[in-house]
Amino acid sequence: MNNKIQFYGHLCFFWIGMFLMLTPTHSSAAPTGEIIFVHPVSQSEIWISNMEGTTARKYFNQKFNSIEKIELQDDGDYVLVVADRMVFEGQNIQAFSGSELFLLDRKNPGRKTKNLTLERITDFVDADISKNGDVVFIRRPGIRLIRYEELTEHEPKIELLFDAMVWNSNLFDIEWSPDGKQIAFTKPDGLFLLDVATNDVFQITEGEVYSPVFSPNGKQIAYETTVPLNGNKRARGIVVVPVQPDADPVLLQAKENYSYNVNTWSPDGKYIAYTSYIHPNKVTNLEQFRSMGNFIIPATGGEPEPILITMKYTVSSLDWDNKAYPVEPADSFVTTWGKLKEQK
Repeated sequence: MNNKIQFYGHLCFFWIGMFLMLTPTHSSAAPTGEIIFVHPVSQSEIWISNMEGTTARKYFNQKFNSIEKIELQDDGDYVLVVADRMVFEGQNIQAFSGSELFLLDRKNPGRKTKNLTLERITDFVDADISKNGDVVFIRRPGIRLIRYEELTEHEPKIELLFDAMVWNSNLFDIEWSPDGKQIAFTKPDGLFLLDVATNDVFQITEGEVYSPVFSPNGKQIAYETTVPLNGNKRARGIVVVPVQPDADPVLLQAKENYSYNVNTWSPDGKYIAYTSYIHPNKVTNLEQFRSMGNFIIPATGGEPEPILITMKYTVSSLDWDNKAYPVEPADSFVTTWGKLKEQK
């Protein structure tokens, strides 16, 4: 997941001083909130910052193996973490073997990490957490579910929510709808929507679809795909599509030789955060260099603006929150996950 971002995010940033000097200052009407992200250098750490990156600081005390992805629970306290699993031989790391799913509590950043998969499943593809706290992930050929009430159990029950064996096709990205009633997922031939209550599936759009994310009101999905550019040429681009069958996507951003990853929408639904990157062999001028990194763009179209500009390298995984939490509350270090049962 997002391996290409981790690869390109560490290249070509020797011009960072010039980039910061020439980047326009945000206006007073710029979007607000905080960005929670995987540190681009210390990829075992989760950080938090304002939009510009000037308040960047470590958010959680726990360190992981290399983090592949983080997802915030909308209007909730949890952060879902997908991280590499290490196999130890004594005190030494023997090998990395697949991934694990972890859960963190934003109200108590010092609380011990909750391991949801406990080495039972390490070959999953993508994961997400709903507003209600239900966790889903893709383990080919289907979608698995860990219900909210299982999160405090020592070994949370994993259910098969949807079996895609009949399609004889792999599933890739997965994303909860804001109301927790539907799940968007991708296959090689398009973007699909699963009704959790009925298991009915309908196709939203055809073709290549990568990193789909719902708008906060659940009416639109933004994603990366291949689009026509300059006549017969094809390029990667960011599009927005209504959540309805056979809808026509609207192109927001596309440039030749670039690739994108759609990260998240702003909490008010007005902006989309994305990552832009280009192969280092294709960088020939400052403008191309300035077009790499982390950006936001109006959901209705317009010029992108850089975010997290104080970070030396591109951030590979982030989410956008309109809330602020204490970084290290004094009473968080003695709280255990078993206490959650009492709180419930």
